Amino acid sequence: MNSAYRVVVVDDDPDLRKLLKLTLEFTAGWEVTTAANGVEGIEVIRSLKPDLAVVDVMMPGMDGYEVCRRLKQDPETAGIPLVFLTARKEFNEQAAGEVGARGVVVKPFEPDGLAERLRTLGEGVDA
Repeated sequence: MNSAYRVVVVDDDPDLRKLLKLTLEFTAGWEVTTAANGVEGIEVIRSLKPDLAVVDVMMPGMDGYEVCRRLKQDPETAGIPLVFLTARKEFNEQAAGEVGARGVVVKPFEPDGLAERLRTLGEGVDA
């Protein structure tokens, strides 16, 4: 692929969206687009068809599980790898896998190595 790795980050926290965008653009040279909620996230992901989507689990309105379900039910977006982002230390990875997520990154996370972790999860390789 000639272009940068394209990622969509969906999170209701504007500071975290900015941190993720800057971290992934600066450390990995990725092209990062953000969305502030689940509905916007689905629209952006359907439009851009990124290489990876990072979706917050707990968002008002539409949570990450529902975002994931809807994207996996759509043939146009079903193949896009999704990684959950959560602040919960005790996260049910089995439930995440059942809706099609490839894995989870727990907040707070270390910016160093984040891109590699996301790429590994996006490729479906155990990290």
